[in-house]
Amino acid sequence: MAGDLKTGTPSPREKKLRPWPFLLPVLGLTLLACWWGQHPHLTAFELYHSLGSPLLRLLVYLAVGLALAQTVESRGWAHRLGAWLKPLLAWGRLKPESGASFTAAMISGLLANTMLWTFRQEGRLSQRELVLSYLFNNGLAVYLLHLTTTFVIIWPLVGEAGLIYLGLMLAAALLRSGLVLVYSRFRLPADTALGDLAPAISLSPRTSWPKEIWPKFRRRFSRLCLYTLPIYLIVYIVNDWGLFRWLRTAGAAWVSLGFLPVEAAGVVIFSLAAEFASGVAAAGALLQAGALTVKQTVLALVLGNLVATPIRALRHQLPTHMGIFSPKLGAELLLLSQGVRLLSVVVVTVPYGLWG
Repeated sequence: MAGDLKTGTPSPREKKLRPWPFLLPVLGLTLLACWWGQHPHLTAFELYHSLGSPLLRLLVYLAVGLALAQTVESRGWAHRLGAWLKPLLAWGRLKPESGASFTAAMISGLLANTMLWTFRQEGRLSQRELVLSYLFNNGLAVYLLHLTTTFVIIWPLVGEAGLIYLGLMLAAALLRSGLVLVYSRFRLPADTALGDLAPAISLSPRTSWPKEIWPKFRRRFSRLCLYTLPIYLIVYIVNDWGLFRWLRTAGAAWVSLGFLPVEAAGVVIFSLAAEFASGVAAAGALLQAGALTVKQTVLALVLGNLVATPIRALRHQLPTHMGIFSPKLGAELLLLSQGVRLLSVVVVTVPYGLWG
């Protein structure tokens, strides 16, 4: 149990002095000073637009997500947000907090992860339940979160191939979430079943709600900033040094396209070098020109997704994961989710490639 559930008083473990919150800012500022020394003509205005503005926007999103997560926790709303998932969660022996985070994951990944960590800190979820809930969210919920944006890009450019691609991604997402439920049913104790979805704690009077969440919000947001800021700086600097460009180049060289026409390499390279939409645009052009069939286009899109998504996750999600969770847990969750995602996509794509 992490501290007092009603007052948010830190537990002795939380009060223990740890070096990470102090060493990370020093390391981040040191790297920033070294990097700025290599860019002597960079003005403060340019630095703000390239680094300061995106970082401030990220911190605002994190603050809003943390405030909403603590509101849900303090008001006892988790059982309401997860009620529509009651049969699935009950079968998988997951708690209403897992359902609440799943619902939030269809709106914002930051919000869902913040809720999970808040529930963990309040003792509402165990470490295993947090990991399983995170993986459960990274299946169907994350797919639905990005579905609208992905559909409006894919359908006009590659048509039928895009629909097949989305179908494969849906199958992979369902497979991930389904396997998590099966695993949790056999690994979680039966007493975690939902029952009547009663709230885990009694609700505080409405008038005391702001006073109840403010101390916890202030303490946790300060901790979150201590981790997120320097990690974001480190990722920003190593990106400027060309680390992610090197990973993209190495990834493109590593991928073997012996089972696809050489034209498909353009789809993968564009997916790596730019964003997903560039790969889809390249696939659409090759499909319209007759250089790729529908099946080859689908496989090229899947391959581009497999090699590009982990690099983007490392660049964009690592700072927030290590800030919201602990650095060790955040890195482990990100690597685990990407590994499970890759395996699930391969499992549903291989049959299509062989017999589709």
